[in-house]
Amino acid sequence: MSLPRLLLFLLAALLSFQLSSVRAAGAQAGELLSNPEFAASADGRLADGWHDGSTALPQPAACAIVIDPEGGRRMQQVTLGPLQGGRFRLVQTIASLAEGTYRLKLKSRASSPVQAELVLRTTAKPWTSFGSVRESLPVATWHEVTGYARVPAGRTSCDFVILIDDPGAVALASASLEAVDEASLSPAERLRVERVLGPPLPPVDEAQVIAGIDGRIQANRTAPITVDVVDAAGRPVAGATVNVEHLQHRFLFGAGFDWGLLQADKTQADLYQREAFLRLFNAATVQLYAADYEPKPGAYSDEESLQALAWLNEHHLRASGNSLYWNLAAPRWLGKPAVSVNALERWMDGLLQHASQSIFPRMASVEVFNEVVAWERFQTPLTPVLAGGRKVAVIADFMRRFKALNPRAVAMVNDYDTTPEYYNLLKDVVAAGGSLDAIGLQSHMHNGAWSVAQLWNVLNRLALLKRPVFFTELSVVSGAQRDFNFRSADPPWNTTPGGETAQADYLELFYRLAYSHPAVGGVTYWDYSDRSAWLACPVGLLRKDGSPKPAYWRLDRLINQEWRTRGTYLADADGRLVVPHAFEGDYRIFVEGIELRREHSVDRPLTAMIVIRK
Repeated sequence: MSLPRLLLFLLAALLSFQLSSVRAAGAQAGELLSNPEFAASADGRLADGWHDGSTALPQPAACAIVIDPEGGRRMQQVTLGPLQGGRFRLVQTIASLAEGTYRLKLKSRASSPVQAELVLRTTAKPWTSFGSVRESLPVATWHEVTGYARVPAGRTSCDFVILIDDPGAVALASASLEAVDEASLSPAERLRVERVLGPPLPPVDEAQVIAGIDGRIQANRTAPITVDVVDAAGRPVAGATVNVEHLQHRFLFGAGFDWGLLQADKTQADLYQREAFLRLFNAATVQLYAADYEPKPGAYSDEESLQALAWLNEHHLRASGNSLYWNLAAPRWLGKPAVSVNALERWMDGLLQHASQSIFPRMASVEVFNEVVAWERFQTPLTPVLAGGRKVAVIADFMRRFKALNPRAVAMVNDYDTTPEYYNLLKDVVAAGGSLDAIGLQSHMHNGAWSVAQLWNVLNRLALLKRPVFFTELSVVSGAQRDFNFRSADPPWNTTPGGETAQADYLELFYRLAYSHPAVGGVTYWDYSDRSAWLACPVGLLRKDGSPKPAYWRLDRLINQEWRTRGTYLADADGRLVVPHAFEGDYRIFVEGIELRREHSVDRPLTAMIVIRK
């Protein structure tokens, strides 16, 4: 190629590149969805550029492009029958999104009360949401839902998802996704952005977070133990032999309680299950579902709960209760016939009063409310209690009532929601005077494991509330990945050798990350064995026959070896022993026939003087 032609070619390439850059910038600054008004459709069923991403629907959604009789415009209509736990998802994938803040909009109307949600998330499992908004659509009236999302650096593609949670007919007139500059927004809209997205968080460098695990564990979970040994005259005993034994962790390594633990002598497998449970855990959560606890009005099943609590106390395990108020576990008889909200609150108070006299005195912590963010999504007799804008006030009120009756118990709210909506709800409850001692966070990972960034962002956000965070229900599958609908594991979902290795690798990382974060107070595994796992999913650390999976031995090495402080030491010439990085927990110190037991923590390190009388 001659020099003139080469120069012309390079000039054309440069102009083409500049033009494409301008187009890209313009697209990023304007509407980012294709076919946002659902006007074009090749098949008359779904608008072009959109696809049905629903899973676990008992029957397919009836979708059609129809003409609005009032405005004469084309619109997307979706008609849903009973969902039985499934959710309809209308999805558009955006191939390239830059780091920044985005505004999401949806204009729609419904033929009956319907919950709708807008989400901007990753395109593949495990799903990570960058922002979402959920609202109830008014009946027969056009309504615009507005939400926001923050997309982190390095993200190239995202799914814009419209979720519908209830049966009925929904018409969609338009959707929108636009980039916004938070600094240029009005104060009112900036406030709305923070309500949806929570406070801005620093970016997460996953490699840096992982590399810093050991340093954070040393800083957040260890402190020096100091023992001075003197004789009866107060003189230092140089070279005294000091035995230090770490009896129990302060951090809670727990599991969901299994009633089979009370019957360990029936089979060899039962014995294996019990021995493995007691070796690994220092805490357990007893299910306290109102449907089982009060199967008939005023008839409480205290005996079973007290039996479980007595067994836990006998084996020095800290007991927690899950959960007092959960609309999906309301008694079947409640609301038959239909009762007023005031009557429901009287029942809630009666349940609290009774449990506070019988079982709560034997529990160290109680999840007072469970799964409150999406409470209105499920219609049960107890749902109206938190509906109609009453949620924050009622939760705050009953948290105060619980604490007044159970001042020594840790009062928690528990949820599977990891979005800023949970953070904002808890922040509002605290502002309303709710007695919130700790935050419960579920982490069932049946549909894929959380990324390090997702875990770290959730913890950093909740840590701003200055309450300890407890992972209350951690589940990681040891079988082949599949779409899981949280209703059944049909066909049977079995553990596999490859799945067990992946489970062990991930759980070791998860526990190390959680133990290193200063806001985390404990992790409860749910369920510890496949024999009793929820919906028969292979999430256990033990197989059905009681044999440990690799994950069990990985956690055993961490909990009982790497994170333990024990040994026999010699005091120095001044009669002093300093164990510089002793892990938090309960200790027994033994010196020449003298024994003492003390608690040790970062905020209150163990210091002791032992007097030897010879």
